[in-house]
Amino acid sequence: MDNAEGKRRSARPTLRDVARRANVSVATASKALRGTDRVSAATTRLVQSAARELGYRKSTDRRAQDGSPAAGGSGLVGLITSDYNGRFALPMLTGAESTLGASNHAALLMSSHGRPALEQSHIDQLAARGVDGLIVVGNTSNARPPLKPSTTMGLPVVYTYDPSTDPDDCSVVCDNVGAGAQAIEYLLSLRRRYIAVIAGPEDFQAAHDRVKGAWRTFTLYDFRPVAVLYDSWSEEWGERAARVLVERYPHLDAIYALSDEIARGAVRGLMAIGKRVPQDVAVIGHDNWFVFCSNAHPTLTTFDNNIALIGKTAAKCLLDAIRGHPHHGVITVECPMIVRESTETARKTTLESTDRIFRRNTA
Repeated sequence: MDNAEGKRRSARPTLRDVARRANVSVATASKALRGTDRVSAATTRLVQSAARELGYRKSTDRRAQDGSPAAGGSGLVGLITSDYNGRFALPMLTGAESTLGASNHAALLMSSHGRPALEQSHIDQLAARGVDGLIVVGNTSNARPPLKPSTTMGLPVVYTYDPSTDPDDCSVVCDNVGAGAQAIEYLLSLRRRYIAVIAGPEDFQAAHDRVKGAWRTFTLYDFRPVAVLYDSWSEEWGERAARVLVERYPHLDAIYALSDEIARGAVRGLMAIGKRVPQDVAVIGHDNWFVFCSNAHPTLTTFDNNIALIGKTAAKCLLDAIRGHPHHGVITVECPMIVRESTETARKTTLESTDRIFRRNTA
């Protein structure tokens, strides 16, 4: 290597080099790197990417070995969610923050409302703020296409609840197959023998996986369900299905409903035709959604999706990736079963506020 070439290689890149690489003016590049004025998030991100590629801000990509942000790192992680009502995103954020906080990171939450263009815009906004990585939060359990490299531009990404279709990506999901298997094993342990499964739409991966798990246990113990019915995630469907099942199978003694909405509808349908729950027919739901499972009698036995633990696990995986040790493939988190009155009458659960009202009225 001659002296001229050595000088060229050792020369530190200038702002002009960054501007040329990003195809913007020097003034725009300066504003983007300083985070001032009205430079769009997409342009800011483009300039930052050019600066990283040229080594203009060499400290940007260095991290401390314990995962805490080094000089030039933001200490921020972006959460992009398609969740409309916070049912998945908020517990996910709570779990993630408990892990991120230990490494001096904080989370920024943005909702894409399931719109790819808005998702892209939010990622640009987060990247422009220098986030160190992304956690993508789903709400269907169906596999989703991974973010394009032109979108992530080198940011490490972990997918949660809805796994990426790319096996090389890191995805953290709940164990729906395991929940289905455990539900049937539990009902069989209660000496229930005429068990039906009421599912949501057949094209939902959650429905497919929970039914798959249920069949696994049925086969293991040489049993068969009296029926497996698919329709929608709704109380109306649960109520209608329960009535049809009792009419067709008078000896029905248990229902595994694949959501709490379906389960509460099934309980209502059973009780409307004179069936006692759980004495005549035991009912299990899934989701541990308070509105449906705890705020009525009988309270519902159900499975918790363990979303906070999914968030903690995803945050740990992301911090590992930030350190340069990415995970690959799908990581499953167990769904614990919460036993309540719809399967065991002795599992009495006080309704929200009931005891406080009683104490106030009798004081």
